[in-house]
Amino acid sequence: MATHQVFVQSEPQPEQIKVPGVLCNVKIQEIGDLVIPAPSGVTMDEKTGSLCQDVRLELNGVPSLRTVTILPGKVINMGVVPVRLLVEGVVVHQLLEIPFQNVIECPGAQPGDLVQKHDVQIEGFSIAPIRLFDPHKPCLQLHLILKVVVYACVIVAQETILRVQATRACV
Repeated sequence: MATHQVFVQSEPQPEQIKVPGVLCNVKIQEIGDLVIPAPSGVTMDEKTGSLCQDVRLELNGVPSLRTVTILPGKVINMGVVPVRLLVEGVVVHQLLEIPFQNVIECPGAQPGDLVQKHDVQIEGFSIAPIRLFDPHKPCLQLHLILKVVVYACVIVAQETILRVQATRACV
């Protein structure tokens, strides 16, 4: 039967380890909005300013981060939330993407740092009517402002070299 002996170097030697050092670890709220022409048949009560029909949004996929830009001391996130628009329970737009963005202050952040975004959650949606001028028609046209609130955790890290005193095992 073969035996292996392990020898441990008795004097600790300086070692260097490359690790990501966390600069920022923040929970953020991002607001997204999109303005679209109101679907055919959707009207607004002129007295209350509310929609006369049941108009709602449903999540239609997973929110995605499209770009992350790191500037000195700041991180800019931009992404989209895929939704479908329903009027009286009927899908009138199968896929719309509501863009969202946020700027995070992160002292020490530099281009090339690592950014991780996780625990993305949709808190809710909001729809509001608005009248906008249409250059192709001589009057104001009904549009919808679609809003979404997104929560997420963002971690910004920078590669760092740690110097440690270590012993190595020799086999």
